[in-house]
Amino acid sequence: MYFCSMERRIKFIYGLTICAIVAYSIVQGYWLYSRYQLSFEEYKSELFSTVVSCAEEEMAIRKALPHPPRLYGNRFRKTYDIKEDKAVETWRYEVFALDTLNYIPKGKATGRRPKVGNNDAHAYLLDYIASLHDSLPTELPKGLECFVFTCDSKNNEDMGTSQLVEALNRFTVDHQHPFQKNRLDSILRSRSIEAQSVTTTKTDTMVWQSSMQIHGSIWHPVMRVSYPYDIFEGQQVVVTTVISISPVIRRMAYTLLITMLLSVFLIFCLVYQILTIRKQRHIEAIRQEFLHTMIHELKRPISTLKMCVSFMGNERMMQDKEGKQRILSSSYNELDNLTSYFSKLRDITIGDSTEIPLVISRFSLHSLTEECIGKQNIPSGKEVKIEIVAKQDVEMWADRMHIGNVICNLLENAIKYSHEAVTIRIDYQQRTDGLLQISIADDGIGIAKEDQRYVFDKFFRSETAKDKSIPGIGLGLSYVKLLVEAHGGTIMLESTEGEGTTFTILIPQTDGKD
Repeated sequence: MYFCSMERRIKFIYGLTICAIVAYSIVQGYWLYSRYQLSFEEYKSELFSTVVSCAEEEMAIRKALPHPPRLYGNRFRKTYDIKEDKAVETWRYEVFALDTLNYIPKGKATGRRPKVGNNDAHAYLLDYIASLHDSLPTELPKGLECFVFTCDSKNNEDMGTSQLVEALNRFTVDHQHPFQKNRLDSILRSRSIEAQSVTTTKTDTMVWQSSMQIHGSIWHPVMRVSYPYDIFEGQQVVVTTVISISPVIRRMAYTLLITMLLSVFLIFCLVYQILTIRKQRHIEAIRQEFLHTMIHELKRPISTLKMCVSFMGNERMMQDKEGKQRILSSSYNELDNLTSYFSKLRDITIGDSTEIPLVISRFSLHSLTEECIGKQNIPSGKEVKIEIVAKQDVEMWADRMHIGNVICNLLENAIKYSHEAVTIRIDYQQRTDGLLQISIADDGIGIAKEDQRYVFDKFFRSETAKDKSIPGIGLGLSYVKLLVEAHGGTIMLESTEGEGTTFTILIPQTDGKD
């Protein structure tokens, strides 16, 4: 009941964690998108201001050029037009341009122009404008031009004197030196702005302010900036340029970096939490399986010992020497197995908390190997052949008892996980790099590729061993690895399922200097 309840809790934690990751990702994505939009708007405004300043710089360049001999004057007045039986108020702008080289002052002969200064010409222009009535004469004096512009009062109601002066200045500059697209394009390039196009348009009404339009996709936005370089005549220059995403991303670089790091860290913590819980579940399942296996393995020696005790309590059966010897031998073997189980548990428990104590000595590896071979119990009905293929004996510095346990366990596994017949080859040699190499190879059932990464884990037992009902508690190889690492060595395996397994042990030799 408790296990089922814990399973439900773990599943609930899984679901809650996944929901938290998804919700966090959505909120973080929305926040980043909003931050991107804000940065994009800021960059868009700056780009718009830069384009407008380039157009104004082009206007200033034209204004600084040498002026033709012209003077300008103007008058503004209201008129009323009847449209659809309604009186519509209209602003009328009249701009006068006087060619100071060709005009003829009042009272002078027409055949020859006298020498007069700009003050005289300016006074002449002002007097002429002041003398005009509401309507313009059909014919203007020589050297004088008049440009008439009209605008609805709705479009002009917010315009003050400064705006009208600016409009007049733009008109006079364009009248004297017409706008050139190439000049503006050069200025844009000097500001690192690559314009797709620079064109001019003319509107039906007066446009007083610069404007922009954004079109295209979110990843490929295009800005269209309109700048009225001649307000009275409705002349505008239109600059079309792509809004690069790179500057926007650079502005968000630190924000993106910090956000990504925090996001990755948080998601890592949540995922690590899930993996830890899964690992704990796996360990708990292995422990449960170990307990069941241990109980099952303990039943056999206990049953054998009970049978031995029962046999010894029967006077008649005690007379059977052959049966007595067989029962005693089985009891002795089962007690050895039980002692081996407890030794492994003891050493693994010690290894979890502290270092395994070692008693280092020099001994013959060939002699130890033969002892380990002699200790093996060969099951009835199985043909086992164990060969020492080493070319010569090797003197080894290590803990003799623990190295013997390592070899015995590997031989026991080779016999246990094999077919009806198995050949085991033992090799050892002293390497030039100071390591002693021991190899134990068999032609047994092998280890599945997906199980090879777990065979040294405590309590792990492969599905093959379970299916074939091979006895064991899953401590053999983890015990071997523990003893090898206590000597500062390493253990490796090479295995092909159905062909056999080779374990290779490398132990550093200290020559008794420790």
